[in-house]
Amino acid sequence: MPLDRRGQVATEFMLYTTVFIFVAVAAFVIVNQLQSAEIPLQQNTVAKETGEAFVTIITLSVKAGDGFSYTYTFPKTLFERPYRMYMTNLSDGFMVMEWEGPYGNFSYAYDVPLYNYELDGCVEDGVLVSTECSNVLTLNNDEGVLTIAQSG
Repeated sequence: MPLDRRGQVATEFMLYTTVFIFVAVAAFVIVNQLQSAEIPLQQNTVAKETGEAFVTIITLSVKAGDGFSYTYTFPKTLFERPYRMYMTNLSDGFMVMEWEGPYGNFSYAYDVPLYNYELDGCVEDGVLVSTECSNVLTLNNDEGVLTIAQSG
């Protein structure tokens, strides 16, 4: 092989290698941006499911009837941020969850069964703050009244 052909082959190899590296870096940047765009959606989904867990235990406690008691341990934070469960309108059939996520405020309303509710403990004022008091909620259904208490 002549001396100048080896130089041409080496130059072509470097050119192909450079193009391949450029394409690989571009693909990495695009995939990284697509994944980071999905993070807020995934975090909001987790927040929504956390609120749905509260609704599930309340519904279970109502449908189980008199004498039913349940202790629920809930997460203190969502992605290291506290959240609030507004239970002031339980008797009207709904409650609201509010969470200030890293990408903005998240607020969602949930339907709960119409029933007689009584709030006690740290949630007595109708707002459960996840980082205040304990992360244990006690639900007692007795004589047609569901008592929801967050222990101190």
